Amino acid sequence: MLERLLIATVVLAIVLVAIAAGRRWYAWRNARIEDRLRAEARAGASDTASDDEPAAPGGPRIVYFTTKTCVVCKAQQEPAIAAVREHLGDGLRIERHDAVEERALADRYGVLTVPTTAVYDAGGELVTVNRGFAPAAVLLSQLRGEVPSFEGGALMSSERLDERSA
Repeated sequence: MLERLLIATVVLAIVLVAIAAGRRWYAWRNARIEDRLRAEARAGASDTASDDEPAAPGGPRIVYFTTKTCVVCKAQQEPAIAAVREHLGDGLRIERHDAVEERALADRYGVLTVPTTAVYDAGGELVTVNRGFAPAAVLLSQLRGEVPSFEGGALMSSERLDERSA
């Protein structure tokens, strides 16, 4: 009985160490990608212009990665982006990219899942890269330079956009 308990404890410890190492690697990887994107933004390198909207200097923008089959993108992310665009007007640029068809660009942004959104402020500085659905209120806050945390539960309702923007 004691041997089984010891084996279970060792296995649990190994699993916890592996999880911690994986999380640390993921955080390191994301930080490295975001640092590179920030450096490219400062250097003025922007090859993310889509056919819908050519690259233009300055102004806030969202670089949005999706796929043809992404249900969350169509059902949640696109309406959230539309709500932000409606709220901010034509000053916001949306650059939509297919993560499968534009694999090299998706790799540069570290796209592991769709939707992925990269948010740049009015000065062209990268604010953050969201992996997974980002609600309209969160995107709006990020465009203003605030980086709300998804830890502990994010504001997931786009309906509360007006309350957050006041």
